[in-house]
Amino acid sequence: MFKLAHTSTFGGNPLACAAANAAIQYIEDFRLAERAQDLGREFMAKLRGIESNRIREVRGLGLMVGIELKEKSGPYLQRLMEKGVLALAAAPTVIRYLPPLVIEQEDLNRVAVLTAEVLKS
Repeated sequence: MFKLAHTSTFGGNPLACAAANAAIQYIEDFRLAERAQDLGREFMAKLRGIESNRIREVRGLGLMVGIELKEKSGPYLQRLMEKGVLALAAAPTVIRYLPPLVIEQEDLNRVAVLTAEVLKS
């Protein structure tokens, strides 16, 4: 290579590679994929237990969970946000939860309780 040659913008960045290796190691060490499956199963069970005629279906994979409503989700997403719960719309009628893989069980329980409050009101 000659002086000041430019070969790649993002190729072979040692710092980025070290960060990626550390992140992968953390995911493996703390079994985050398995943990997400277990927590997601419990979270969906709590959401399925909400008695609301607004809910059509609760579905998900791991901690990626959606509640399909029989009406538009926008007003409920706004109420959840006012209660400190950040969720997204996945379609006009779906409330989507995408919590971090390191979320604690207590936090998921709180989200389920607040979701029940919002969907029952």
